[in-house]
Amino acid sequence: MIRHVCIVLLCLWLLCEYNLGHPVAYFVSLIHLYLVHERYVMRLRKKLEYEGKRQSNQRRVLTDSETVRWLNHAVQKLWPVCVEQIVSQKLLLPIIPWFLAKYKPWTLKEAKFQTLCLGKKPPLFTEIRILHQTTDEDHLVLQVGVNFLTAGMSSILAVKLRKRLGFGISTKLHLTGMHLEGKLSVGVKFTGKWPFLERIRVCFAEPPHFQMVVRSVSAHGLDVSELPGIAGWLDKLLSGAFEETLVEPNMLVVDVEKLAASQQGGSQQQESWFSVDVRKPFAYAKVEVLEASEVKPSDLNGLADPYVKGQLGPYRFRTKTARNTLSPNRQEMFRIPIMTWGATNVLEFEVRDKDQFIDDHLGNCCVDINDFRDGQRHDMWLPLQNVKMGRLHLRITVVEKGHISSSAGESENHGEEKNSSSKEIDKASVSSFFSEKSPRVKDTLESIYIEGQRGTAALVHRPGSGTPQIWEHHRGKNRRLDTNIQGEPTVSSAE
Repeated sequence: MIRHVCIVLLCLWLLCEYNLGHPVAYFVSLIHLYLVHERYVMRLRKKLEYEGKRQSNQRRVLTDSETVRWLNHAVQKLWPVCVEQIVSQKLLLPIIPWFLAKYKPWTLKEAKFQTLCLGKKPPLFTEIRILHQTTDEDHLVLQVGVNFLTAGMSSILAVKLRKRLGFGISTKLHLTGMHLEGKLSVGVKFTGKWPFLERIRVCFAEPPHFQMVVRSVSAHGLDVSELPGIAGWLDKLLSGAFEETLVEPNMLVVDVEKLAASQQGGSQQQESWFSVDVRKPFAYAKVEVLEASEVKPSDLNGLADPYVKGQLGPYRFRTKTARNTLSPNRQEMFRIPIMTWGATNVLEFEVRDKDQFIDDHLGNCCVDINDFRDGQRHDMWLPLQNVKMGRLHLRITVVEKGHISSSAGESENHGEEKNSSSKEIDKASVSSFFSEKSPRVKDTLESIYIEGQRGTAALVHRPGSGTPQIWEHHRGKNRRLDTNIQGEPTVSSAE
């Protein structure tokens, strides 16, 4: 924080020396320091929460055999000896280049880790329990709570900008800290021969909290992750990478047999040992934001510039801004993926007023998508909450893949007989949701290739629509992920 204050004061002094000390410069400086301060407060709050959880876990009135203290103690002793080396060099270093190539921003031409060291502090396991809902695909499924706050981390990421943006400039970013907190689901499948583990599947039960400290020039330089623009970019990059590869139902699959063979050498030395498994959505929700009425005036002219933001789980969408009105007529449509019916799918709406710096809150409302699984188009007016006035006009249609295929099968088998539920579904919207004609969508496996190796033993698994949910679903805190839904063409109100 002191570095940012000094830099701002230096910039203001230089502007005053050249007679450029406009009041706008002071205002922008105050906003910058406010955003940096908020970022520091958030990090401090997370650190205090981490310490509180660690201390409460130690004060639990249970024996060591009933808790995971024995495991944390063992990991603490083994971490500096060999575990850190195995995790960073044998497991993470081969996988990270694949993630960098897939999720690096367009502004970078190259990105490569030169060194990777996770520090001297091991991860803290907060809980371990067995999930009893398993299938033949997994002999054992565990849920593991992990809280990893590094200390003494020293990693260097070499990046090179594109020529049209930064003239091909190369620089080094020093990663000096990382905080990862979440619940891992680990599925294990055994085999009767060495190494007795056929494969391991790993994913987060919910989007984890992930934060990094990135410094420029040197390990003691300015923390660039605190800068408002770069901080948002890092949050988007990390949340997107986690959501698409490592958050349930997507998972990382490690072929232990190929991993052991690659470490021992021999004919299978060149085979890759990991992959990512990503599941497609089971259904879609078509959300039509039609209009609003009696919106609270928030501008000096007695009007407002309202727009609507929506979120369902990790997926977000936003309408266009209507200027100078209290009854905006939007007529916008969004298609939102639904990944599971095992948890509550609450669709949240928030009406805000677009301003120059900070947008005003004009009310919010929410609906449970699980109540609209009949395939009908539901037209509704929702009153805005936390304000004294305002309503929002919506239409919601939920289309399930299984429902489409069953309706198609019944129409073929019975000729003129039609399912009563299929009559209520808008066929045009169904065809626009799913272009597949087959009743099932096959699983997709995206291989993760390691430089200098052939074949694959690690995959990203994306199960198809007919694949049942293997692990039980978990409810947890909602995390705001930057998975944005783009609006569809304008919907006619006469539909």
